[in-house]
Amino acid sequence: MPLRCITKKFDVTTLDDDDLICYCIGVDKKTIVEAIREGASDLKAVKEQTGACTGSECAEKNPNGRCCSKEIRQLIALVEKGA
Repeated sequence: MPLRCITKKFDVTTLDDDDLICYCIGVDKKTIVEAIREGASDLKAVKEQTGACTGSECAEKNPNGRCCSKEIRQLIALVEKGA
């Protein structure tokens, strides 16, 4: 089954744990959520802990054609709310 991607139709709440958030480095939602739950409370900490959002091929690899920082920030907010 192909992984779903983040597009304008989807937001991070609709993605499965194994769906990619960072296409450049290949980091999935589960890995990022675990990092947040282990204390990565901002984008910089998630980058350091997972490697997500550290690539430079967003325009080519990410279906949205941009950096995944928006989705990572959404996940931080959701996890902090207890979702």
